[in-house]
Amino acid sequence: MQTDFKLYKVDMKYIRNLHNIDDKVLSVSPQAGKDNRVFIGIIVICGVHKYCIPLSSPKEKHKNMKNSMDFSKIEVNGKLLDNMK
Repeated sequence: MQTDFKLYKVDMKYIRNLHNIDDKVLSVSPQAGKDNRVFIGIIVICGVHKYCIPLSSPKEKHKNMKNSMDFSKIEVNGKLLDNMK
């Protein structure tokens, strides 16, 4: 198991192009003033393909949600730190 962490900066034009192809890809509108927003995620390698599973800030509604195929809580000592969608 790899334990090294690496940070990547993804060009927002690339994110927007992906979003134009698949609306499930999260993007940010430059009009919202968030065009410098950084996306944080976990890189998963499956064969020759690399996928980024984005992390998002925990919301109140996430406390009662159960882990599922498209949602996983990240908890430490019972405290919700983050989630993956």
